[in-house]
Amino acid sequence: MKKTVTAKQVHYYAQVSKDDAAIHVNAEAAKEAGFERPIVHGMYLMGLAQSLYIKEHPLKWVVCYDMRFQKPLLIDEEVTFRFIEQHNTIEVSLLTNINDLIAIGFFVVKELRQ
Repeated sequence: MKKTVTAKQVHYYAQVSKDDAAIHVNAEAAKEAGFERPIVHGMYLMGLAQSLYIKEHPLKWVVCYDMRFQKPLLIDEEVTFRFIEQHNTIEVSLLTNINDLIAIGFFVVKELRQ
């Protein structure tokens, strides 16, 4: 599944999370830190990955997760979310449009009772 994270989404997340670190919301600060433009919050990406998975699997619930970030995702850059299911463990990887690894991790899920 592919998504592009916009500046508007990052600014909204910065407001609600109270994480308004300059590298996420200010182009000059991001450039001073060595990035072409502001970067997306890692926690936003982790939450987005969980939301996308749950949307496709509405009878499952994430009970724990772990994610390791390899490189930042720039605002307005497309990210691909890949999910590989192995029983109740879901391997998750986030990749750029040129297959650079952004993050890798897993979710443990359980089936919800109907």
